[in-house]
Amino acid sequence: MPNIVNQAIAADYEAFLEGDVDTLVLQPVGMSVEEANAFRGKLDEAHLGMRVVKGSLARRALAARGHDDVGDFFEGAAALIYAKSDDVDGVAITASRVVEAWLKESGSELPGVKGGLMDGLTLDSAAAMKLAKLPTKADLQAKIVSQVLGPGRALAGQIKGPGGRIAGAVKSHIEKLEQDG
Repeated sequence: MPNIVNQAIAADYEAFLEGDVDTLVLQPVGMSVEEANAFRGKLDEAHLGMRVVKGSLARRALAARGHDDVGDFFEGAAALIYAKSDDVDGVAITASRVVEAWLKESGSELPGVKGGLMDGLTLDSAAAMKLAKLPTKADLQAKIVSQVLGPGRALAGQIKGPGGRIAGAVKSHIEKLEQDG
């Protein structure tokens, strides 16, 4: 029978991981307190947070959501990245960008990326880090909108152009008739 503390933590994880799970799983052990605080500051700038989790309970909560293949992510210490506000679009993508920038900036190899979860998919470490190169959902939507509007603008210009020339010709003909008559 599980103890009361584990039951409370499991219930907390169930609430924390409700809905579509979109996160990176990091290995934070080995970072100094200063490095961890600086990294958390970088996450905070992107409206993200990091939560160290108990592996067995996180694995169980994710398995209940259909992610049975995350066992390796929770061997040893693990931390989940989460959105602190609703304006974060694509937690895993944004988090991978922050981690990539942090690793370049700090010259450190920590935190290590164990993997990620996004749109019902389980991503290994390499795939999770490649997310940094992807555009966000908002960027893709803006690109699609501009591609849809571009031909419409061109068509409107093609329709308006000859009509404007005809209107100009009619106007100049009217002005000529007024001057002659």
